Amino acid sequence: MNVQITSILAEQKELFLNLYNLYLYDLSEFSGEDLLEEGKYDPTNTYLYLERDELHPFLIQYEGKVIGFVLVCSPPYVPEGVDYTVQELFLVKKYRGQGLAAQAIDLVFAQFEGTFKVEQLANNAAAVSFWKKYYEQHQIEYTESEYNIEIDNIAGSHRILSQTFVREREK
Repeated sequence: MNVQITSILAEQKELFLNLYNLYLYDLSEFSGEDLLEEGKYDPTNTYLYLERDELHPFLIQYEGKVIGFVLVCSPPYVPEGVDYTVQELFLVKKYRGQGLAAQAIDLVFAQFEGTFKVEQLANNAAAVSFWKKYYEQHQIEYTESEYNIEIDNIAGSHRILSQTFVREREK
């Protein structure tokens, strides 16, 4: 396995925000988000991942190259009764469809145990498909719910699919 995850450090802020802008670009197809005047997307509060111990940002690396990130939150940044959320998962398009994201998620889950919640924009078929396939391949039983949310600075309501499950560390 050539996939690794490493914690994103404060001195990697520019790298992280650049990757996050690419993520928001990809997501804009589903969220409807527009560019800011300077040609970037709004990274509101993203910097908090580099400042708060309850937020766990990881770079995803493959063969020594940074190819994406995964962001995990813990209380108080998760709903009541949930220990962790996989808040965001992003891979540069060149590396998608090769099983690398699933390998990265395996590495994340090896570090945490408890009740997880994962959400996707319902109209993001690729994300929904990824997570359903991951649960099936790893025999993860989950409870799914669906609801609408408002996203700051983006017009309209967005349908969310959410899966909740319990994950124990592998022994």
